Amino acid sequence: MPLRRTWQTRRGCAAVLAAISITLPGPAGAAEPTYRRYTDAQGVVHVTPVRAVGAGRREVEEMPGSGGEGGAPKTAAAEAEPSAPRRDPQVEVAEALADERSRRWETHIRGAARLYQLPESLVRAVIHTESNYYPGAVSSTGAMGLMQLMPSTARFLGVQQAFDPRQSIYGGAKFLRLLANRFGGDMVLVAAGYFSGAGAVQKYGGVPPHPGVRAYVKAVLRRFYAYERLLQDGAGGASPARAIASP
Repeated sequence: MPLRRTWQTRRGCAAVLAAISITLPGPAGAAEPTYRRYTDAQGVVHVTPVRAVGAGRREVEEMPGSGGEGGAPKTAAAEAEPSAPRRDPQVEVAEALADERSRRWETHIRGAARLYQLPESLVRAVIHTESNYYPGAVSSTGAMGLMQLMPSTARFLGVQQAFDPRQSIYGGAKFLRLLANRFGGDMVLVAAGYFSGAGAVQKYGGVPPHPGVRAYVKAVLRRFYAYERLLQDGAGGASPARAIASP
């Protein structure tokens, strides 16, 4: 069964992330954006332009993903433990949630998920898969920080210090939101685009046919499900956000 169909079967709907456009320069003559104002837990005020779906489509396709141009290398987290056997994602996630290293960034994770209207579990799953919560991680492709942003992608997203945890998390969440806008909220394509770049997903009309990309998407989705289940339990049965509401 193809990877995308597996997601649709398990969730009942591929469009987990609604298409809400955020923060990209539009073409000349485009309608002026409206703005969303948000103050995070540290008291920092964010003012984010909101444009129509499709704005900045070309630009997001030009941003390389964390896997670089080839799309097949391992993530920094996988490179750090090259011989580690595959583990139960439920166990991995439970350990991560109990680890002080991951709890250190909770405020930023929740703030970024709220600002860019993403499931917190998705942001956590990407960080876990990319860097295993190590802010100084660097991959062989040159991706940096908690969310493993490539240098050109970091610059485009306005991230000046890729190893700064707060900037990395907010920048990576913004990248996820732009990919969600581009791919109509399909989480499989969002994950594939984060690793291989939106241009590669567009080129192949879906998940690129490279083992590294497919393994990455599966790892992100497995951890996403595990974070969803454990965060539900931690909230006393309350369901964490699974879909993104329109502003």
